Amino acid sequence: MHKIRNVLIVGLWHQGVVAAACLADWGYNVTAIDSDSNKVMELNHANAPIFEPGLNDLLCQGIVSKRLIFSLGEPSIIKNAQVVLISHDTPVDENDISDLSGVFEAVNFILPNLSDGVVIHITAQVPVGTCDEISELIKSKRPSLKFFLAYSPENLRLGQAINLYRTPMLPVIGSDDKHAFEVLKNFYSHANVDWQFSSLRTAEMLKHALNAFLALSITFANELGNLCDKIGVDGHRLGQLLRLEPRIGAKAMLMPGLGFSGGTLARDVQTLRGIGKAFSLDMLLLDSLWNVNQHQNKLVLRRLNEYFKGSLAGRKICVLGLTYKPDTSTLRRSAALEIIADLVAAGVEVTASDPLADRGELKSYKHFQFHESESDALIGADALLLVTPWSNYKNFSFIEAQKNMSGKLVFDTANLWQEAEITGVGMDYMNIGGGKLFGDKA
Repeated sequence: MHKIRNVLIVGLWHQGVVAAACLADWGYNVTAIDSDSNKVMELNHANAPIFEPGLNDLLCQGIVSKRLIFSLGEPSIIKNAQVVLISHDTPVDENDISDLSGVFEAVNFILPNLSDGVVIHITAQVPVGTCDEISELIKSKRPSLKFFLAYSPENLRLGQAINLYRTPMLPVIGSDDKHAFEVLKNFYSHANVDWQFSSLRTAEMLKHALNAFLALSITFANELGNLCDKIGVDGHRLGQLLRLEPRIGAKAMLMPGLGFSGGTLARDVQTLRGIGKAFSLDMLLLDSLWNVNQHQNKLVLRRLNEYFKGSLAGRKICVLGLTYKPDTSTLRRSAALEIIADLVAAGVEVTASDPLADRGELKSYKHFQFHESESDALIGADALLLVTPWSNYKNFSFIEAQKNMSGKLVFDTANLWQEAEITGVGMDYMNIGGGKLFGDKA
């Protein structure tokens, strides 16, 4: 294949937009397409559909340099593409089962105009075996087309995506053709990492395995943390010390807190459970992991009910942080929304604030009152509940909070604050896994 210059990206949400901006920054001629004309128009004005630090600036640079164009996908654009990235952020349903319709729609859309020699790189997160289905689809509809298919387990974390795209933590290219690997290894050489080769199915399975292992780590830490809270042990210090053991590692996800949310880890756990079921294989560990995690976020309601001695109905609770995680604007599958729904069902009046939550998405949630100002949200609250640990909350004024609140409980589910700074102003501090033994509270 000639030197790669022309790149086509299909699917413009978080993953595809980050890829488009970074590849244009590396000097490629990138056209990124989507069927949503409003989204395309906004992107051509350097407005990403989801917040990611530095992304709009990088988009602007690509557009000004004329290396980055967003379009609806004219046939000539598809025909000129040497590498095609299928980069949909695969959605999940309410049970965290992957919806692959967008991926197959994308393949069907570009298929009539693909040129011989094209390398199709799937980075959408799909269940193992999906690339085989895509290959068969292409062969059935374009039997004479010479194409190469590859897959990589995308690992772009919200809030850190640009750096992770430039230096991927899991640099794997899966293909059943070594030529595709060699082309893409050279294509991504700007990343300056040691790209690893595997089969298509191994690469697909790798993403499931990674997320299931992370989910297991989180669930294990939460289980220990809940036990630590009963016996007066600091579960967060326990996690720090466990990381000293080389067989566990310095970045192991061992800090107690809320369960995993957002659909990313859940999708892969559910995929593996589904595969096991399809082959009549008992997945006892993953089934237990799933059930424990489903139970974990209910802990907030239980702990609040204990603190208020069963009189939670009629209380007012202020929730700080609504997004799935810090440094993103999306509310999709947010733990905060799940917890709020439980509180409202228990008769609690909920107010909330978040510095960057998508205001358009917020309009669809009518069961709590949103305030732009944290101070306004706290007025008359019996408790402050921190869910998403935004960095600007680190310097939160508890003296001011105390003036606005009716009660004095601060429940820090993210372990963002120091207990001393809260108890020092006469308020009660609660977290998850910190081993704080509470006596009777009002």
